[in-house]
Amino acid sequence: MEDDAEMAAVVRDALARAGFDVALEGSGEGAIAAAERARFDAVVVDKELPRLSGLDLVSFLSHRAPATPIVLLTAFGGALVAEAARLRGATRYLEKPVRLAVLVDTVRALVRGGAPAALSPAAPAPPGAPPAPAPARGVAPRLWSVVLAGGQGTRLRPLVRRMLGEERPEQFTALIDGRSMLRQTLDRSALAVPSERTVVVSLREQARYLAEELGARPAPRLLLQPEDRGTAAGILLPAHWIARRDPGATVVVLPSDHRVREARAFMDCVEEAAAFVGRHPGWIVLLGAPPTEPETEYGWIEPGDAAGWTARGPVRRVRRFVEKPPADVARACLEGGALWNTLVFVAGAATLVDAGRQLLGRLHAALARVPLGAGGEAERRALAHAYAALPRADFSTAILEECAPILGVLELTGVSWSDLGSPRRLLRALHAPGAVPPSAGPS
Repeated sequence: MEDDAEMAAVVRDALARAGFDVALEGSGEGAIAAAERARFDAVVVDKELPRLSGLDLVSFLSHRAPATPIVLLTAFGGALVAEAARLRGATRYLEKPVRLAVLVDTVRALVRGGAPAALSPAAPAPPGAPPAPAPARGVAPRLWSVVLAGGQGTRLRPLVRRMLGEERPEQFTALIDGRSMLRQTLDRSALAVPSERTVVVSLREQARYLAEELGARPAPRLLLQPEDRGTAAGILLPAHWIARRDPGATVVVLPSDHRVREARAFMDCVEEAAAFVGRHPGWIVLLGAPPTEPETEYGWIEPGDAAGWTARGPVRRVRRFVEKPPADVARACLEGGALWNTLVFVAGAATLVDAGRQLLGRLHAALARVPLGAGGEAERRALAHAYAALPRADFSTAILEECAPILGVLELTGVSWSDLGSPRRLLRALHAPGAVPPSAGPS
């Protein structure tokens, strides 16, 4: 299974000359159908397939036929992909360009029941390894803030329409506390990050709401996406933009649909996570909220062993994610010490760019070609051209869930956190003492 038809034909012919009978499929769906029809002695999978991820295909094939060896090929290699391939069940991992003789020898050895050790990729740091060493004393990466404000707010739109008589995305509505959700997020961010290092990411179609909201205040940088291609594009676009201006920057990513009552304590946690990333470059640190109930509409994080320490407590490795579990699983998460996944995280801009390169190669390549910073019509047209061909991808599933070797979680302490992205949670917040009725537009 290879995404490039010409390269696929070359690989097929090379394997055929070596004496193999080869079935060629150009998509993950075709490969699944073939695996249901017949048994194969070995499978070669390209990571970049048209729709289904090559890693997801490896997962399916390794469960469907555990004894069948699988070789994963990728043009965007690195330790994250190597570890993800291993965890998904790949037997071997090879980075392009791959010499045909090496590929043929690898398949032949696997079919015969072994493979040369020299063909194994460089292994990522083992789970028990300490974080990367701290940078030179006195080097403090600057903290940037990325505020995600491009959501459509589809779940809350009917409720907002009934309350306000108009339809608008939730981040531009003063749902509670007399300020829009975006303004609350920007005000929190400003406690640690100046406006000149704050980037608001939204959609071009929401420009009028942004103009109303930002007004004459010191304005952050706006990055307007031509269309919605999922949270992966919404996060990796500003990561590229920041990395080109400040290669050593540390970034905190802040969704704009959260309610945080203790803004200063929240940003203190952000700064502690940023200090940890500054001492241990290459890590991504999520903020996990201590749960108060077995919530079924949140994602959960099951923390593992301590990877390091901050003044507010340990940064623990992420053992696994549990996404919107049923009630019984949510109760088990609560009783087992899991944390709510706030989707707030801190990482080096360069780390995010490289994670995108390894795990979402096509998206990375498209963004890398855009002349970010050119401004005006040139940048707008380049972005529109890039986004027209971008695959839609979710940052959590495509990036975070594949980053186990470099992923940690820091518990939010002294902070009351909630996500107001559902009508049930919004109505509960509105009935709390001191709640301010919703209003549209800027405060």
